[in-house]
Amino acid sequence: MKKVLFLSLLFLQQFLFAQAPDFAVTTNQGESFVLSETLNNGQFVLIDFLATWCGPCAEGVPEFSEIYHDFGCNQSDLVVLSISLDGSDYDTQVFHNLYQGDHPIVSGLEGGGSHVHDAYEVTSLPFYVLIDTSGVILYEGTSAATYSTLNTLLLENGIQQNGCPMLDFTQNLDFHNGWNLLSKRVLTENESMEELFADVSTDLIILKDAAGDVFWPSFNLNTIGDYDNTKGYLAKFSNDVSVNWTGILMSAEFIVPLGLGWNIIPYYATESINSTQYFNSIINNVTIVKDEVGNVYLPAFNFNNIGALQHGKAYYIKVSEAINFQY
Repeated sequence: MKKVLFLSLLFLQQFLFAQAPDFAVTTNQGESFVLSETLNNGQFVLIDFLATWCGPCAEGVPEFSEIYHDFGCNQSDLVVLSISLDGSDYDTQVFHNLYQGDHPIVSGLEGGGSHVHDAYEVTSLPFYVLIDTSGVILYEGTSAATYSTLNTLLLENGIQQNGCPMLDFTQNLDFHNGWNLLSKRVLTENESMEELFADVSTDLIILKDAAGDVFWPSFNLNTIGDYDNTKGYLAKFSNDVSVNWTGILMSAEFIVPLGLGWNIIPYYATESINSTQYFNSIINNVTIVKDEVGNVYLPAFNFNNIGALQHGKAYYIKVSEAINFQY
């Protein structure tokens, strides 16, 4: 059956100024969200009802993510959440990634989003709802959101902009016996190689960067200096090991400068993304991408057997000119 997208420039009035129906869902990142609990914490809630097949919904995704960042990343007075009518966690995450969404999203099937659409009697997409701390719906509206419209709406309701707080995040990584391409996503208090690898120093044989500089613990040799988060590294371990690094979580939009020729690039996205999509912005400059076991992505030949890129990993990349990469 052909899907028909109903667009309206008018506010939908069925719940406006009424009490918002309570609901519980699970985001694609596995985090539980209960509306009443969030309101009891003194936070407003802004919901973006969407579907993965909805073109205007897709247009609003990056604008909604910008609101998420400028109003505190759900750690301040406002919580923003996209709720899909359809799709599995995988389907909605692909949609979210494709349109540069990095705020929380709930799938229609596994996350419980379709039930929330029913509870709010959503008949037109996209559909936006703002709920105050007492549970009253202050705003209902359709048409693709613009940053300006949402920003004005929030400010008029006494919600102030507040940048994302710097929260401690612990990254747990496992490395196998032998060679590993590695990167990390946290900025720790002490970025020295000696401190970062102190717990596995007897198992770390050697660590190298793309230029050939080394950190060689058994010889007390370090020509790399401190860890550089714009780079990935190649490390050889004598045993399977695990490390835990705690610090400030780095942005997925971190800029990585790439030099002409071979580099080792770190991976900073918040979820696993197919290499074809991840490197799309510099596809014309990429000659080849390789992982530690020899799988490759060759854009010129439309060949990719790397698949999804993984947290904690780094990748060899050869580019045809010096360029800054930002996902």
